[in-house]
Amino acid sequence: MNNLIKNWLFLTVCGAILSVQPFAAHSDPLDPYIQAAKKEGSAKIGVTLRNKEYGKPTGDLYMAAFQKRYPFLDVKFKRIGGTSDRERILAELAAGVANWDVATVSDTEADVLASAKLTRNLDWEKLGIPKFLVHPDNLGLSLRTQIFGIGYNRNLVPDEVAQTFTWETCTDPKWKGMTSVNHRPRHMEQLYQDDAWGREKTLDYARRWAANKPVIEGSRSTSANKLNAGAYAMICGVFRSHIEELKVFAGSKSVGIVFPEPVPMAVGDMIFVPEKAKNPNAAVLFMAWTGSREAQNLLDQVNFSGHPAFEGNDINKVLRGRKLAATSWEHTAQADAILTDIIHAMGFPVVQKKKKK
Repeated sequence: MNNLIKNWLFLTVCGAILSVQPFAAHSDPLDPYIQAAKKEGSAKIGVTLRNKEYGKPTGDLYMAAFQKRYPFLDVKFKRIGGTSDRERILAELAAGVANWDVATVSDTEADVLASAKLTRNLDWEKLGIPKFLVHPDNLGLSLRTQIFGIGYNRNLVPDEVAQTFTWETCTDPKWKGMTSVNHRPRHMEQLYQDDAWGREKTLDYARRWAANKPVIEGSRSTSANKLNAGAYAMICGVFRSHIEELKVFAGSKSVGIVFPEPVPMAVGDMIFVPEKAKNPNAAVLFMAWTGSREAQNLLDQVNFSGHPAFEGNDINKVLRGRKLAATSWEHTAQADAILTDIIHAMGFPVVQKKKKK
Protein backbone atom coordinates (compact mmCIF):
# COMPACT_ATOMS: atom_id res chain seq x y z
CA MET A 1 0.00 0.00 0.00
CA ASN A 2 2.78 2.40 0.86
CA ASN A 3 4.44 1.75 -2.50
CA LEU A 4 1.14 2.41 -4.24
CA ILE A 5 0.74 5.69 -2.39
CA LYS A 6 4.32 6.69 -3.24
CA ASN A 7 3.81 5.86 -6.89
CA TRP A 8 0.53 7.80 -6.93
CA LEU A 9 2.19 10.84 -5.34
CA PHE A 10 5.08 10.64 -7.81
CA LEU A 11 2.77 10.51 -10.80
CA THR A 12 0.60 13.32 -9.39
CA VAL A 13 3.59 15.63 -8.89
CA CYS A 14 4.96 14.84 -12.36
CA GLY A 15 1.58 15.48 -13.86
CA ALA A 16 1.34 18.81 -12.05
CA ILE A 17 4.78 19.83 -13.28
CA LEU A 18 3.91 18.90 -16.85
CA SER A 19 0.60 20.72 -16.62
CA VAL A 20 2.21 24.03 -15.65
CA GLN A 21 5.07 23.89 -18.14
CA PRO A 22 3.05 25.16 -21.13
CA PHE A 23 1.75 28.08 -19.04
CA ALA A 24 5.26 29.00 -17.86
CA ALA A 25 6.61 28.82 -21.39
CA HIS A 26 3.94 31.21 -22.67
CA SER A 27 3.52 33.44 -19.63
CA ASP A 28 4.69 36.50 -21.59
CA PRO A 29 1.70 37.71 -23.64
CA LEU A 30 4.11 39.12 -26.22
CA ASP A 31 5.66 35.72 -27.04
CA PRO A 32 3.32 34.95 -29.99
CA TYR A 33 3.99 38.40 -31.46
CA ILE A 34 7.75 38.00 -31.02
CA GLN A 35 7.76 34.70 -32.89
CA ALA A 36 5.60 36.11 -35.69
CA ALA A 37 7.66 39.33 -35.85
CA LYS A 38 10.83 37.27 -36.38
CA LYS A 39 9.29 36.00 -39.61
CA GLU A 40 8.28 39.54 -40.65
CA GLY A 41 11.77 40.82 -40.00
CA SER A 42 11.09 44.55 -40.26
CA ALA A 43 9.00 47.45 -39.00
CA LYS A 44 8.26 50.80 -40.60
CA ILE A 45 7.52 53.39 -37.91
CA GLY A 46 6.02 56.83 -38.50
CA VAL A 47 5.78 58.95 -35.34
CA THR A 48 6.16 62.62 -34.43
CA LEU A 49 9.67 62.40 -32.98
CA ARG A 50 12.31 64.30 -34.96
CA ASN A 51 15.52 62.60 -36.00
CA LYS A 52 17.45 65.33 -34.21
CA GLU A 53 16.71 68.27 -31.93
CA TYR A 54 19.34 71.00 -31.60
CA GLY A 55 21.84 68.65 -33.24
CA LYS A 56 21.22 65.91 -30.67
CA PRO A 57 19.61 62.56 -31.59
CA THR A 58 16.04 62.10 -30.40
CA GLY A 59 14.02 59.88 -32.69
CA ASP A 60 17.15 58.08 -33.87
CA LEU A 61 18.18 57.27 -30.31
CA TYR A 62 14.64 56.15 -29.41
CA MET A 63 14.45 53.80 -32.40
CA ALA A 64 17.94 52.45 -31.74
CA ALA A 65 16.82 51.44 -28.24
CA PHE A 66 13.77 49.65 -29.67
CA GLN A 67 15.93 47.82 -32.22
CA LYS A 68 18.34 46.81 -29.47
CA ARG A 69 15.39 45.30 -27.62
CA TYR A 70 14.36 43.36 -30.75
CA PRO A 71 17.56 42.95 -32.81
CA PHE A 72 15.89 40.67 -35.35
CA LEU A 73 13.90 43.64 -36.71
CA ASP A 74 15.07 46.03 -39.39
CA VAL A 75 13.53 49.26 -38.09
CA LYS A 76 12.88 52.09 -40.51
CA PHE A 77 11.76 55.40 -39.04
CA LYS A 78 10.40 58.62 -40.51
CA ARG A 79 8.77 61.57 -38.82
CA ILE A 80 5.03 62.12 -39.32
CA GLY A 81 4.74 65.67 -38.13
CA GLY A 82 2.20 68.37 -38.86
CA THR A 83 -1.41 68.44 -39.94
CA SER A 84 -0.71 67.83 -43.63
CA ASP A 85 1.30 64.67 -42.88
CA ARG A 86 -1.44 63.27 -40.68
CA GLU A 87 -4.21 64.10 -43.13
CA ARG A 88 -2.23 62.34 -45.86
CA ILE A 89 -1.97 59.23 -43.67
CA LEU A 90 -5.74 59.21 -43.16
CA ALA A 91 -6.37 59.62 -46.87
CA GLU A 92 -4.01 56.74 -47.71
CA LEU A 93 -5.59 54.44 -45.16
CA ALA A 94 -9.09 55.29 -46.38
CA ALA A 95 -7.92 54.33 -49.88
CA GLY A 96 -6.68 50.98 -48.59
CA VAL A 97 -2.99 51.90 -48.65
CA ALA A 98 -0.93 51.20 -45.51
CA ASN A 99 2.60 52.51 -45.91
CA TRP A 100 3.33 52.28 -42.19
CA ASP A 101 3.26 49.53 -39.59
CA VAL A 102 2.84 52.14 -36.84
CA ALA A 103 1.42 55.55 -37.74
CA THR A 104 0.35 58.73 -35.99
CA VAL A 105 -2.74 60.93 -36.09
CA SER A 106 -3.96 63.85 -34.04
CA ASP A 107 -6.00 62.82 -31.01
CA THR A 108 -9.05 64.63 -32.39
CA GLU A 109 -8.95 62.36 -35.46
CA ALA A 110 -9.40 59.17 -33.45
CA ASP A 111 -13.14 59.08 -34.18
CA VAL A 112 -12.41 59.08 -37.91
CA LEU A 113 -10.15 56.05 -37.50
CA ALA A 114 -12.76 54.26 -35.42
CA SER A 115 -15.73 54.90 -37.71
CA ALA A 116 -13.76 53.81 -40.79
CA LYS A 117 -12.32 50.77 -38.98
CA LEU A 118 -8.79 51.65 -40.03
CA THR A 119 -6.97 50.41 -36.92
CA ARG A 120 -5.96 47.00 -35.61
CA ASN A 121 -7.50 47.04 -32.13
CA LEU A 122 -6.06 44.89 -29.37
CA ASP A 123 -6.51 44.77 -25.62
CA TRP A 124 -3.34 46.78 -25.10
CA GLU A 125 -3.53 46.61 -21.32
CA LYS A 126 -3.16 42.83 -21.48
CA LEU A 127 0.13 43.42 -23.26
CA GLY A 128 1.41 45.42 -20.30
CA ILE A 129 0.59 48.97 -21.40
CA PRO A 130 -0.79 51.16 -18.58
CA LYS A 131 -4.42 52.14 -18.93
CA PHE A 132 -3.70 55.88 -18.81
CA LEU A 133 -1.83 55.65 -22.13
CA VAL A 134 -4.44 53.53 -23.92
CA HIS A 135 -7.36 54.90 -25.96
CA PRO A 136 -10.62 53.72 -24.31
CA ASP A 137 -11.66 51.95 -27.52
CA ASN A 138 -8.24 50.32 -27.86
CA LEU A 139 -7.54 52.22 -31.08
CA GLY A 140 -3.98 52.93 -30.00
CA LEU A 141 -2.04 54.76 -27.33
CA SER A 142 -0.44 58.06 -26.52
CA LEU A 143 3.21 58.35 -27.52
CA ARG A 144 4.11 61.60 -25.74
CA THR A 145 2.88 63.51 -22.72
CA GLN A 146 3.12 67.30 -22.73
CA ILE A 147 3.44 69.13 -19.42
CA PHE A 148 2.65 72.86 -19.45
CA GLY A 149 4.22 75.48 -17.24
CA ILE A 150 5.31 79.11 -17.18
CA GLY A 151 8.61 79.60 -18.94
CA TYR A 152 10.56 82.70 -17.93
CA ASN A 153 13.66 84.62 -18.87
CA ARG A 154 16.05 84.44 -15.94
CA ASN A 155 17.68 87.75 -16.86
CA LEU A 156 14.31 89.52 -16.50
CA VAL A 157 12.75 87.41 -13.74
CA PRO A 158 14.84 86.16 -10.78
CA ASP A 159 14.40 82.46 -9.99
CA GLU A 160 13.10 83.23 -6.51
CA VAL A 161 10.36 85.41 -8.01
CA ALA A 162 9.42 82.78 -10.59
CA GLN A 163 8.98 80.23 -7.83
CA THR A 164 6.05 82.29 -6.52
CA PHE A 165 4.24 82.33 -9.88
CA THR A 166 0.67 81.09 -10.18
CA TRP A 167 -1.49 81.11 -13.31
CA GLU A 168 -2.92 84.40 -12.05
CA THR A 169 0.54 85.95 -12.48
CA CYS A 170 -0.14 86.12 -16.21
CA THR A 171 -3.11 88.44 -15.56
CA ASP A 172 -1.21 90.71 -13.14
CA PRO A 173 -0.98 94.29 -14.54
CA LYS A 174 2.64 94.32 -13.34
CA TRP A 175 3.41 92.07 -16.33
CA LYS A 176 1.18 93.79 -18.85
CA GLY A 177 2.55 93.33 -22.36
CA MET A 178 5.42 91.19 -21.02
CA THR A 179 3.87 87.74 -21.34
CA SER A 180 3.45 85.59 -24.43
CA VAL A 181 0.70 83.19 -25.46
CA ASN A 182 0.43 80.79 -28.35
CA HIS A 183 -2.45 81.52 -30.70
CA ARG A 184 -3.75 78.07 -29.71
CA PRO A 185 -3.41 78.15 -25.88
CA ARG A 186 -3.78 74.40 -25.40
CA HIS A 187 -2.96 74.40 -21.70
CA MET A 188 -6.29 76.06 -20.94
CA GLU A 189 -8.11 73.07 -22.42
CA GLN A 190 -6.98 71.07 -19.41
CA LEU A 191 -7.96 73.84 -16.98
CA TYR A 192 -11.38 73.93 -18.68
CA GLN A 193 -12.22 70.45 -17.37
CA ASP A 194 -14.76 70.15 -14.57
CA ASP A 195 -12.27 68.55 -12.18
CA ALA A 196 -9.84 71.46 -12.69
CA TRP A 197 -11.19 75.02 -13.08
CA GLY A 198 -14.26 74.33 -15.16
CA ARG A 199 -15.59 76.34 -18.10
CA GLU A 200 -16.66 79.57 -16.40
CA LYS A 201 -13.48 80.13 -14.39
CA THR A 202 -11.32 79.31 -17.41
CA LEU A 203 -13.16 81.72 -19.71
CA ASP A 204 -13.02 84.47 -17.07
CA TYR A 205 -9.29 83.90 -16.75
CA ALA A 206 -8.90 83.98 -20.55
CA ARG A 207 -10.65 87.37 -20.77
CA ARG A 208 -8.54 88.91 -17.98
CA TRP A 209 -5.31 87.59 -19.47
CA ALA A 210 -6.23 88.95 -22.90
CA ALA A 211 -6.83 92.35 -21.28
CA ASN A 212 -3.23 92.19 -20.02
CA LYS A 213 -2.02 92.38 -23.64
CA PRO A 214 0.03 89.20 -24.06
CA VAL A 215 2.17 88.84 -27.19
CA ILE A 216 0.46 86.36 -29.50
CA GLU A 217 2.78 83.89 -31.21
CA GLY A 218 1.97 81.36 -33.91
CA SER A 219 4.97 79.08 -33.35
CA ARG A 220 5.78 77.51 -29.99
CA SER A 221 9.42 76.93 -30.84
CA THR A 222 9.83 80.49 -32.15
CA SER A 223 8.33 81.93 -28.99
CA ALA A 224 10.68 79.81 -26.85
CA ASN A 225 13.63 81.19 -28.78
CA LYS A 226 12.33 84.72 -28.33
CA LEU A 227 11.97 84.11 -24.60
CA ASN A 228 15.57 82.95 -24.56
CA ALA A 229 16.58 86.22 -26.28
CA GLY A 230 14.60 88.33 -23.78
CA ALA A 231 11.79 89.48 -26.09
CA TYR A 232 9.39 89.02 -23.20
CA ALA A 233 9.54 88.01 -19.56
CA MET A 234 7.48 84.83 -19.65
CA ILE A 235 5.43 82.39 -21.72
CA CYS A 236 2.29 81.25 -19.96
CA GLY A 237 1.40 77.71 -20.98
CA VAL A 238 4.68 76.70 -22.61
CA PHE A 239 5.60 73.09 -23.27
CA ARG A 240 8.12 71.84 -20.75
CA SER A 241 9.94 70.16 -23.65
CA HIS A 242 10.66 73.47 -25.41
CA ILE A 243 12.31 74.97 -22.34
CA GLU A 244 14.28 71.84 -21.48
CA GLU A 245 15.56 71.54 -25.07
CA LEU A 246 16.97 75.06 -24.80
CA LYS A 247 18.56 74.34 -21.44
CA VAL A 248 19.95 70.88 -22.10
CA PHE A 249 20.66 70.74 -25.82
CA ALA A 250 21.31 74.42 -26.63
CA GLY A 251 23.07 75.08 -23.33
CA SER A 252 20.96 78.12 -22.47
CA LYS A 253 21.31 79.65 -19.00
CA SER A 254 18.69 82.30 -19.73
CA VAL A 255 15.48 80.29 -19.41
CA GLY A 256 13.68 78.49 -16.63
CA ILE A 257 10.26 76.97 -16.07
CA VAL A 258 7.89 76.58 -13.13
CA PHE A 259 4.75 74.48 -12.86
CA PRO A 260 1.85 76.26 -11.12
CA GLU A 261 -0.98 74.08 -9.84
CA PRO A 262 -3.05 72.63 -11.21
CA VAL A 263 -0.38 71.52 -13.67
CA PRO A 264 -1.91 71.00 -17.13
CA MET A 265 -0.93 67.65 -18.64
CA ALA A 266 -2.00 66.44 -22.06
CA VAL A 267 -1.62 63.03 -23.65
CA GLY A 268 -1.01 63.28 -27.34
CA ASP A 269 0.25 61.98 -30.65
CA MET A 270 -1.89 58.87 -30.83
CA ILE A 271 0.00 56.01 -32.43
CA PHE A 272 -1.77 52.96 -33.83
CA VAL A 273 -1.37 49.87 -35.99
CA PRO A 274 -3.18 50.25 -39.33
CA GLU A 275 -5.57 47.41 -40.08
CA LYS A 276 -3.65 46.59 -43.26
CA ALA A 277 -0.16 46.99 -41.84
CA LYS A 278 2.39 44.79 -43.62
CA ASN A 279 4.19 43.86 -40.40
CA PRO A 280 1.48 43.96 -37.72
CA ASN A 281 3.30 41.78 -35.19
CA ALA A 282 6.43 43.92 -35.27
CA ALA A 283 4.12 46.91 -34.89
CA VAL A 284 2.57 45.41 -31.77
CA LEU A 285 6.04 45.00 -30.26
CA PHE A 286 6.76 48.68 -30.86
CA MET A 287 3.44 49.69 -29.29
CA ALA A 288 4.05 47.54 -26.23
CA TRP A 289 7.62 48.80 -25.88
CA THR A 290 6.48 52.43 -26.14
CA GLY A 291 4.18 51.86 -23.18
CA SER A 292 6.98 50.46 -21.03
CA ARG A 293 8.89 52.22 -18.29
CA GLU A 294 12.12 51.80 -20.26
CA ALA A 295 10.75 53.57 -23.31
CA GLN A 296 8.90 56.32 -21.45
CA ASN A 297 11.93 57.17 -19.35
CA LEU A 298 14.11 57.24 -22.45
CA LEU A 299 11.53 59.47 -24.13
CA ASP A 300 11.80 61.83 -21.19
CA GLN A 301 15.56 62.00 -21.70
CA VAL A 302 15.57 62.58 -25.46
CA ASN A 303 12.33 64.54 -25.91
CA PHE A 304 11.28 65.65 -22.39
CA SER A 305 7.82 64.17 -22.96
CA GLY A 306 7.75 60.97 -20.93
CA HIS A 307 4.73 60.33 -18.75
CA PRO A 308 5.25 61.46 -15.13
CA ALA A 309 3.63 58.31 -13.72
CA PHE A 310 6.82 56.34 -14.45
CA GLU A 311 9.36 56.40 -11.64
CA GLY A 312 12.90 57.16 -12.64
CA ASN A 313 12.34 60.11 -14.97
CA ASP A 314 12.90 63.75 -14.08
CA ILE A 315 9.31 64.92 -14.47
CA ASN A 316 8.11 62.23 -12.06
CA LYS A 317 10.35 63.75 -9.41
CA VAL A 318 9.31 67.34 -10.21
CA LEU A 319 5.56 66.71 -10.15
CA ARG A 320 5.37 64.20 -7.30
CA GLY A 321 2.60 65.27 -4.94
CA ARG A 322 1.41 68.10 -7.23
CA LYS A 323 -2.17 68.53 -8.39
CA LEU A 324 -2.47 67.80 -12.10
CA ALA A 325 -5.10 68.87 -14.62
CA ALA A 326 -4.77 65.77 -16.76
CA THR A 327 -6.78 65.51 -19.94
CA SER A 328 -8.85 62.42 -20.65
CA TRP A 329 -9.32 60.81 -24.05
CA GLU A 330 -13.00 61.74 -23.93
CA HIS A 331 -12.07 65.34 -23.22
CA THR A 332 -9.51 65.30 -26.02
CA ALA A 333 -12.22 64.36 -28.51
CA GLN A 334 -13.86 67.75 -27.75
CA ALA A 335 -10.56 69.66 -27.75
CA ASP A 336 -11.17 71.73 -30.87
CA ALA A 337 -14.58 72.95 -29.68
CA ILE A 338 -13.16 73.78 -26.25
CA LEU A 339 -10.23 75.64 -27.77
CA THR A 340 -12.59 77.67 -29.97
CA ASP A 341 -14.57 78.66 -26.86
CA ILE A 342 -11.35 79.82 -25.15
CA ILE A 343 -10.08 81.69 -28.20
CA HIS A 344 -13.37 83.53 -28.56
CA ALA A 345 -13.14 84.58 -24.90
CA MET A 346 -9.64 85.97 -25.49
CA GLY A 347 -10.80 87.82 -28.60
CA PHE A 348 -8.46 85.98 -30.95
CA PRO A 349 -9.56 85.38 -34.54
CA VAL A 350 -10.54 81.78 -35.25
CA VAL A 351 -9.07 80.50 -38.50
CA GLN A 352 -11.51 78.31 -40.39
CA LYS A 353 -10.13 75.57 -42.60
CA LYS A 354 -11.04 75.92 -46.25
CA LYS A 355 -13.21 73.14 -47.50
CA LYS A 356 -11.67 71.09 -50.26
CA LYS A 357 -13.53 71.28 -53.53
